[in-house]
Amino acid sequence: MGMGLLFTSLGLFQFIQVFLASTLYFEISDTLLVSPGSSILFSATLFAVLLIYIKEDASTARRLIYALVIANVLLCFLLISFRLNIEGADSYNPFDISTEFFYTNVFVLFVGTAILFLDSILIIFLFEFISKYVSSLFLRMLLTMTIVLSFDAIFFSLGSFWYFDDIIKILYSGLVSKVFTGIFYSILFTLYLKHFEKETYRANHSTFKDIYHSLTYRQKFEVAEKAIQLTENRYHTLTNLVPVGIFMTKADGKTTFVNPKWCSISGLSQEQSINDGWFKAVHPEDRKKLKKEWYASTGQSKDSDAEYRFLKPDGSITWVLGQAIPEYNEKHQIIGYVGTITDITEIKLYEIELSRLKEKAEESDRLKSAFLANMSHEIRTPMNGIMGLAELLKEPKLTGDEQKLYLDLIKESGARMLNIIKDIIDISRIEADQVTLFTNEVDVNEQTEYLYQFFKPETDKKGISLSLHNGLNPEEAIIQTDKEKFNAVLTNLVKNAIKYTNEGQIEFGYKQKDQFLQFYVQDTGIGIPKNRQEAIFDRFVQADIEDRYALEGAGIGLSIAKAYVEMLDGKIWLKSKKDKGTTFYFTIPYLQK
Repeated sequence: MGMGLLFTSLGLFQFIQVFLASTLYFEISDTLLVSPGSSILFSATLFAVLLIYIKEDASTARRLIYALVIANVLLCFLLISFRLNIEGADSYNPFDISTEFFYTNVFVLFVGTAILFLDSILIIFLFEFISKYVSSLFLRMLLTMTIVLSFDAIFFSLGSFWYFDDIIKILYSGLVSKVFTGIFYSILFTLYLKHFEKETYRANHSTFKDIYHSLTYRQKFEVAEKAIQLTENRYHTLTNLVPVGIFMTKADGKTTFVNPKWCSISGLSQEQSINDGWFKAVHPEDRKKLKKEWYASTGQSKDSDAEYRFLKPDGSITWVLGQAIPEYNEKHQIIGYVGTITDITEIKLYEIELSRLKEKAEESDRLKSAFLANMSHEIRTPMNGIMGLAELLKEPKLTGDEQKLYLDLIKESGARMLNIIKDIIDISRIEADQVTLFTNEVDVNEQTEYLYQFFKPETDKKGISLSLHNGLNPEEAIIQTDKEKFNAVLTNLVKNAIKYTNEGQIEFGYKQKDQFLQFYVQDTGIGIPKNRQEAIFDRFVQADIEDRYALEGAGIGLSIAKAYVEMLDGKIWLKSKKDKGTTFYFTIPYLQK
């Protein structure tokens, strides 16, 4: 029926409570005393504070608390004033009414007033705290008021009756009576809130203004809360739908929120990403730099953007573009940052591939330039020899031996040119994918022994020892392969060993290893630096091309050998130490008829 009736009732309660607070107790048993003023009316006052806080708002509850405290203080001073006047002056009492009321213990009332204020504040804090963990309205009220009334009973009894002989009895009585009253009022007010004071109300007489059931401030606040909750729900729905990761941070840069897409991109859960947890998903190579730049941007209160990588638990890498802008309050103070991350993995992979292709094209251009320079040298040398020797053959006074020598040199220079042209044709056919395999029976021992006999004079001439070790008996050494390509590979490797070995020895041969024959060519030549060991299998590259013109050859022999070995379903590799020598290995399938 409105706030006026409640305030009036509480004012009357305070008057009666003051009268009963220290004058009247009921003895229920030998150990239990009940004060109607303290246990019933005072408890009802505290419940009224809680009821106003629940149904109205903090502002109204605060005014009620101040009103109760001020009313109690005024009554205390009025009682003191009346007592002084009664004691110090002649009074006229025609109806012979007792004046004992004015001799109430004012000290007790002052203690009660102070504790009332503390009780009221404690009610609000306890109710809010318990509401976080308890959903039942009855339990929230019961727990709150049981604690508050127990606090009141203990401190009011100790503060007011500490000098009494039966202080323990008073304290015990206060606890029991107030806890019992708290249970009773909790049940009563829960029923009232659920069945009488409902949240919604419809007036029966539309012609009259409804002066008793207007929307309270707290109800308006709850409506606003529902509107805010609806807005937040819509915001979360949108963040769940967008195809980019969204994050929010505090002003110091600590993360407070990430959406599901952010979790999908990073591989972390929402709990793992809070504060600085998201750095755990950043690639270790990017982590230090990103963390430094991020906190530098937040420290300067400016926008930030960065490209970095997330390393997921499964080992996959995701490239992202992260962007963040400050978020301001109504005073234009930064309260945090809102940002996004966009998955740019496909773009980065495309960029990396373009960069690789560009480097490959530049390397190819460099190699072809080196090849042309080398070819110019290689072709000019035998051509100069042929042209010069042909001119010498015109001399009429040449002896037969001199003519034979010049002709042999011309033949050697021509063979050298023929080999260069043959290599160029072979590499061109390989590049154009026009090479065809012709598989037939090949006697491996026969081919290796032929090469041994072929190259032995050349190694003897250079003072190099040449040795051969075959790994199979003659009847086991016949396999199915392409004879021409097999010979080309082994010949090329032995020729290279002789070319780059000036002293020591060369050994070649093979052994069976599982379903393959593994061939090797080992020399004690100049060796190959580690940083050039992979490059020598590329087109037009020789091991020493960066230092000087390559030795005789176009620099494509090993490239041809690698291509042929792979066509034969084998592999080729090497082991080498600079100035210590090199061992080339290659395998071909051991296929017998």
